Amino acid sequence: MFIYNSISGLMNLYNLPVLVNKYIDHNKFELSILKSEYAGHTKVIAKEAAEKGFDIVVAVGGDGSVNEVVNGIIGTKTQLAVIPMGSGNGFANHLKIPPRNIKEAINIINFGKAVSIDLGLTNTPHGYFVSVGGFGFEALAAQRFKEQPLRGFFSYFIAIVRQFILYHNNVKVRVHIDQKVMDREVFIFSVFNSNQYGYNIGFTNNSSMKDGVLEMIMVNKFKLYRLPWIMFILLMRKPHWSSDVEYFKGFSIKVEKIQGLVAQIDGDPFVWNQQLEMQVAPQAIEVIVKRRLEKY
Repeated sequence: MFIYNSISGLMNLYNLPVLVNKYIDHNKFELSILKSEYAGHTKVIAKEAAEKGFDIVVAVGGDGSVNEVVNGIIGTKTQLAVIPMGSGNGFANHLKIPPRNIKEAINIINFGKAVSIDLGLTNTPHGYFVSVGGFGFEALAAQRFKEQPLRGFFSYFIAIVRQFILYHNNVKVRVHIDQKVMDREVFIFSVFNSNQYGYNIGFTNNSSMKDGVLEMIMVNKFKLYRLPWIMFILLMRKPHWSSDVEYFKGFSIKVEKIQGLVAQIDGDPFVWNQQLEMQVAPQAIEVIVKRRLEKY
C-alpha cells in the first residue's frame, strides 16, 4: 500500500502512480495506491491497511507522513517503507534512502531487507516519533517554518533566522532523565532517535535506531555573544565542546512544565500544557532498507 498526499504539488509533478507502477516488481507485490485527503488521514489509511493484512505500507512524503504511517501500523506485523518526498526527510536520510528519487526508493522496496528499529514514545496525541522530538527554539522555528508558504532548505533557514530575531528566550523546566533530576533554563531541548532533524542537520553522530536508548541535547541559558560558537559546535556535531550544551543518553525522559511549551514531534509543532514524557520503544517496528545497510 502506497499512501501519498494529494494536496502536494510535488506528487502531481512526479505523477507518482505512474512511476510506482513502472518501477515496482509486480512479480513480488500486489499493489494499491491511495491518497490522503486531510491531516491525520494517512494514519487512518495505514491502520486500515494493516488490519487488512498488507505486508508493507509505504509512506510517500516527509517525516510527518512517516510518523502517521508508523502510528497507524504500530503493534502489527505490517512493515514500513519510505519514498522520501518531504522537505527535510530526516528519517530517510538516516537510513540512506535518497530523497525525491522515486526509482531508487522503489528499488529498495524491491530488493531491500527488513530491519527492526527503535521508536520514541510520547504522552502526546502524536504518539510515537521516528526521528526527533523536543521544545524550545527548535520547536518555535518549526512552527514558523510550518506557517511559511514555501518549503525547502532556504525557507527553513529563513524560519530559523526570523525566529531568533523575534524571540530569544529560555524555558524553565525540571528534567528527569531516568533517575537523574535537573532544574534548567533551556534554549534548545531535543530528543533524537535518528541522527538529525532533516537536511542532514543534526547535533551528534552517535544516534542509532537499534541501540535501545534515546539521545538528548540540551542547550542551556547562555551569554548572547556565545551563540556563534554554540551553533558551530552543534552543526559540527561536537556538543561536548561547549559547557553550555549537555548531552545524555537514556531510556525515559520526563519534563515538568513550568512555563507554556511549544513542542514538536517529527517536525510537527503543537502547544502542550502538561508534563512532557518520552521513552524509547526498542525494536518497535520493521522498516525496509538497503540490503547492504548495516549501520542505522
